[in-house]
Amino acid sequence: MPDENPEQFRNRIELLISQPEGQFLEFKQTVSGKMDKEIVAFANSGGGIIIAGIDDFGKVHGIHTLNADIAKIESIARNCDPSIQLSIQKFRYHDKDLLIINIPDGHDKPHSCASGFFLRSGTTSQKMTRDEIISFLHATERVNFEEKPCLKFNYPKDFDEEAFKQFIAMAGISKGGMSTEELLENLGVANREGARLIFNNAGVLFFVREPTRFLRHAVVDCILFQGTDKVDILDRKELKFNLMENVRQAMIFLKLHLPLKYEITGLVRKEILEIPDEALREAVLNAVIHRDYHFDSANISVEIYRNRVEISDPGGLPPGMRFEDLGSKSVRRNKLLADLFHRIGEVEKVGSGIGRIREALANAGLPAPMISITGFYTIGFKRPIAHERSQLTSPATNESMSEEPAVLSEEMSEETTDLSDKILGQVKTNPNVTAKEMAIQLGVSRRTIERKLAFLKLVGRVKRVGPTKRGYWELVEE
Repeated sequence: MPDENPEQFRNRIELLISQPEGQFLEFKQTVSGKMDKEIVAFANSGGGIIIAGIDDFGKVHGIHTLNADIAKIESIARNCDPSIQLSIQKFRYHDKDLLIINIPDGHDKPHSCASGFFLRSGTTSQKMTRDEIISFLHATERVNFEEKPCLKFNYPKDFDEEAFKQFIAMAGISKGGMSTEELLENLGVANREGARLIFNNAGVLFFVREPTRFLRHAVVDCILFQGTDKVDILDRKELKFNLMENVRQAMIFLKLHLPLKYEITGLVRKEILEIPDEALREAVLNAVIHRDYHFDSANISVEIYRNRVEISDPGGLPPGMRFEDLGSKSVRRNKLLADLFHRIGEVEKVGSGIGRIREALANAGLPAPMISITGFYTIGFKRPIAHERSQLTSPATNESMSEEPAVLSEEMSEETTDLSDKILGQVKTNPNVTAKEMAIQLGVSRRTIERKLAFLKLVGRVKRVGPTKRGYWELVEE
């Protein structure tokens, strides 16, 4: 309004008067205390205009006590919580005086009045329910999960000194004479209140033993499915460590169950994952950094299917981010978590991980990631299919396995078949044998043993009975 000349202002107001009420326009015949609901609703919903002196049907009545009504409106705006800085202008229309009340979009939302919190919805001002208020607070970042204090945490009893030392080493931070407590405060993960050091939720996620004791949803659920849907589970790990370790363990799970190809340069053999390591890591980091931690009814998931890998986190896109912005705009839902990962070299300070994922896949000659935004933010990777692979059939399921991981074709070589026979011999002799014990006995790496066991389970030669730690192996008759 301030930039308009009188003629432009008049033309615009006359146009508004000719329009029906709507999302950004309200008519009031008189000025009363009940106007506070419309004022806070507009302030919470992008702003709007109230024209006083016109009834709901568009009939112009005019205002007869202009100065008194202006003072009343200003008092109503001051009494909102927080107060609202609106502007009021007099307007003469067909020999009647009107008041044009311009309510800007609030800079300190949400605003409330004596009757509660309101939002503008079409032609009405709707009172917000408790759940709507909570969602509104989250969307406007008035409640920042990572900075909320975790009062149940007890320092130093629950503090993970080793995790903190690892972080300091990875970040290249020198204590410089500072105590651990001072460093924690400088990192923004703790504050001192009297003699007590209070950790916030970010500090709990990074530097606490068993974070799930305090934040039950700080879990990454890793699952290997046999087929292309959520039916038969071949392996599952619930990761309940600090965020740094959860990322590391999720990558171990992916590398354990996704096949490798080998590139030999001179005397050096390089292992290359079928989906680029950097693309998978970016997706896992994206999930733990950007998930909405306010919602504790769902976990981050890392799911491996026969034809794809999906990495999902609850919460959808952060406020201010649109689907079309992916790859070109960076909005960090959890700025402190992002900063902590940046300090240890895991993420870029500026830019989008989606762009780096696309680049890594393109360099490997693979399709772009599949991105789905619902109540979850999901990044999907199509798994390469080796068309030259021979048809294989699982004795256990009699299902075609032509699209199984490349590890199957690798297993058919004479060398790997010999190792498989040795593993079967170990299981037959001692059903309680562990992968670590077999690795020592057979003189190979534990990872190799685990890969062979996963294959033998897949083709129905062995099965695991009971829980992972206290169970045992059982041979399956051919």
